[in-house]
Amino acid sequence: MPNPTDDVERLLWCIRPAVDITHLHAPLPEKMVQQHPTAWPYREASLRTAEHHLVVTETVNQERSLAPVFEGGPRSLPPLSAGEGTEAVESEVVREVRSRLRRALSNEEPLLVAALEHRLYKAARAHMQFRRLDLSAYRGLVVATQHSSSVRAAILAAEEQGTPVTYIPHAPVAGNPVYLDLPASTAGLRGVGESDYYSRELGIPAASLDVIGNLGSDLLETPAPAIRPGAPGILALSPHPSETLERMFSLVSDASIGELIVAPHPATQLKDVRPLMRPGWQLAEGWRTMDLLTEGPAFLLHLSSGVAWESAALGIPTATIRLDQTPVNYPFLVDESVYPSIFTSSEAASFVARARGGVIDRSALLAHARRWCSFDGVEAKERLRVLLRRNPGESAESQTRCLHDGWSAGGAALARSWIASTPVAPA
Repeated sequence: MPNPTDDVERLLWCIRPAVDITHLHAPLPEKMVQQHPTAWPYREASLRTAEHHLVVTETVNQERSLAPVFEGGPRSLPPLSAGEGTEAVESEVVREVRSRLRRALSNEEPLLVAALEHRLYKAARAHMQFRRLDLSAYRGLVVATQHSSSVRAAILAAEEQGTPVTYIPHAPVAGNPVYLDLPASTAGLRGVGESDYYSRELGIPAASLDVIGNLGSDLLETPAPAIRPGAPGILALSPHPSETLERMFSLVSDASIGELIVAPHPATQLKDVRPLMRPGWQLAEGWRTMDLLTEGPAFLLHLSSGVAWESAALGIPTATIRLDQTPVNYPFLVDESVYPSIFTSSEAASFVARARGGVIDRSALLAHARRWCSFDGVEAKERLRVLLRRNPGESAESQTRCLHDGWSAGGAALARSWIASTPVAPA
């Protein structure tokens, strides 16, 4: 973890993952940039409790992934006064970090730089707020992401108060630098596949990693639905830029593919999707993709989406749209015998014909899904409860250790990131 006496380094540590994935951020609206940062809207983290732990989430999907163990109602962070809000975004430390951030992003569009500055201010505000909580009153802190700037600020506050942190991923491990990081004393991963991945990539003994499964689904004990060959397929979206969405839609628009149900991600901009819809297609607003899958669609198409695990867990023929030779985002998608790649419209049509023809091995999909997520539903919930109840003395090492700090000097995430040679890297 970063030097406890170096406030600049600690704030940089909070935002490094966000800077690494700059290309995935939407530009900040110009009307916001024209305002003073103290007037910008800040969505604060949500706080709940579970097994005497404080649970911190920031998005709908993170909250869904841990909701089965929540106890009682939501809690609030200590509010900041107007003066404290100004202090949080205009301190000498923030000004220094902002200067380094701007130098690192000197070739980016100003509105995109502003979006990263927004995350900087969120981290500074969150750190101030979490420091005011008595985190020692809890057995530990539970987080569902390791790369959110404000959640990382909560992790720093927990470290400062000697409070152990448990990481329970809200999504499958992805094959990019931001996931080469386990800034927690305990990690409850989804499956053996994830445990093997982290052990191999970060040099962590497998015995130091727990496997609890995925609380956010209840599929592994659900009978695989009967496939309806003539039913529409599903096109699962992620929060991609509009240009990427246009290329995706173009690739799967051949008439031979038939009708599609377009399933947006909670963060998808629907205004970018509606103009791309083809006659006969349906936009599944307000539906979870998981619920659509239980109806037995003919197939699922996606572009590096975590929902591909859910489709495999139900034995739904699934293919990965590839717009170029960039590696797939999730390690569980690497096996093309399970998830064939689609680069062209003709390849898409060929896959759909095989899916509708019933020649795809559903048992291979089911087995692969269990390797990457071994438990879900009630069993995953109970495994998490057992993990949170575990006394520090029951683990081989102290629970206040950090499994792997990927974004400090020598960390695996930093070593593979483009920011390693920029002003936001450790001095």
